[in-house]
Amino acid sequence: MNKQSHNRAKAYLKYSGIAFQLVAMVLIGLFFGQWVDEKMGNEKPLVTILCILVFFTLYMIRLYYDLIKSDQ
Repeated sequence: MNKQSHNRAKAYLKYSGIAFQLVAMVLIGLFFGQWVDEKMGNEKPLVTILCILVFFTLYMIRLYYDLIKSDQ
């Protein structure tokens, strides 16, 4: 395997890992929010939506700092 294909494979693994982490964070927010909504007896999924947005935003912030750190 030459260096260029090795770098491509490494980038592919890095970005596919990011995608799986993002999906995992959104799913955690979804399930946690649904659980809280059920415990509170909410008819509308307000906490679920809030949790998804918070988990997504926190992951995006973490990703931003990780990408900045990896560029240095």
